[in-house]
Amino acid sequence: MGLILCAAAVASAILAGSVWPGLMSYDSLRAFSESAGGITTVTWPPMHAYLISLAGRLPFAPGNIIFLQTFLLCAAGVFLAFRIFRSTVQAVAASGVYLVLLALSPSVSGSLAVHWRDPMTAAFFCLAVAMWVGPPGRASWPGLLLGALAASICLALRYNAFPVLVPITFLMAFRVWRFERSNFARFAALLVLLVPYPLAVASVTWRLPDFQRMPPASSLSTTRLFDIVGVGACSGRSVLPVAADSQAPVPVADLRKVYTPTHVNIIVSGLEARGYSPQTLGDNALRAAWFDAVSQYPGCFLSHRRLVLLAQIGVLKGDPFYVMHNQIDPNDFGFRLARPDKAAAYVAVVNRQAQAYWNRPVVLLLLSLVLMAVTFRAAPERRLLKLALALGATGFTGLLFLVSPAADARYIVPALAAAALLAAISTADLRPFRPRED
Repeated sequence: MGLILCAAAVASAILAGSVWPGLMSYDSLRAFSESAGGITTVTWPPMHAYLISLAGRLPFAPGNIIFLQTFLLCAAGVFLAFRIFRSTVQAVAASGVYLVLLALSPSVSGSLAVHWRDPMTAAFFCLAVAMWVGPPGRASWPGLLLGALAASICLALRYNAFPVLVPITFLMAFRVWRFERSNFARFAALLVLLVPYPLAVASVTWRLPDFQRMPPASSLSTTRLFDIVGVGACSGRSVLPVAADSQAPVPVADLRKVYTPTHVNIIVSGLEARGYSPQTLGDNALRAAWFDAVSQYPGCFLSHRRLVLLAQIGVLKGDPFYVMHNQIDPNDFGFRLARPDKAAAYVAVVNRQAQAYWNRPVVLLLLSLVLMAVTFRAAPERRLLKLALALGATGFTGLLFLVSPAADARYIVPALAAAALLAAISTADLRPFRPRED
């Protein structure tokens, strides 16, 4: 395990050094701004800003975040493999497959180079799994506590993170109830497993360090606008409310011209270019229009959502959308790429990989499920873990089907991390890697 972790550390350092101090988009720079000036909104969960602030107290900030999130994601999978497999051959095989799958997935390798919440969410999810899940038997209390901390951070980084973690929580609850000997130990362990969920809610309710209560997020408004335009473009009926600065509804022809399943911001820009300002619409107007659109045209709503999901997992023709950010956006912090040529080379490699169909997100998701089905009967002690990882990957993707405001490939990274774990564990359970006595 030590040699594999050293190799992962070297690879993480090379990646971080190539894009130092890390690529940054609008979302990245907003998190940096709030880490320096304080939390002003919970539209974006503030945990990302808190982690940036903590990393700023360590050497080599802010590039250290790129190294840490990459190494954490890699090391968690390796540590899990050596915990659940008694055979060194199987543990090494699982570790190797896991690391290769991460490296070959442009959505993962691209997002790791950017200061985004998505790779952090995936890293802390994998850490929670590695800390919680071990060989069948009584749980390790240090592992339970460290896993709960990692799970709390994972859940607090994204509003939609809970589907990937809930199945693992149920798995651990089942193990605790089965193997712990006393009721006190059972209830104490269950409390540790469940506490990340209220902590995550608290993190977006009260800000640190003054514990001021924050207004609730209205992030669903952009998703509703996305859906309304998608339904209108499909149905041929303009269900978009009239904006305050407009005299008439947007014509259906214009809705169809501006519609794309890739990102709501592209739609907003197209509407604004035609003199319509959807930003002036209030939450109540969008909520009412969304319910009307979905209830009147449920088929069009599902068709629009299907297109978004297919674009996100790389099924639609053309390159996957927004695999990574290609630069450091202009900023007031003085952040500049230390090695622009190295960063450009890395971006080019990832974008070139993303054009191939064999390594798109849908392939990894389906591959993991196929490998699970093939090996499900081979190792009874790992069946529930495989099932939990499969449910986590599909559940996370399924929730994106309903609420994603864009088809960014980066959004699906936590599901891909779960799928990589599932594929690696299942591969190690194939006959060539199993001990002879099995």
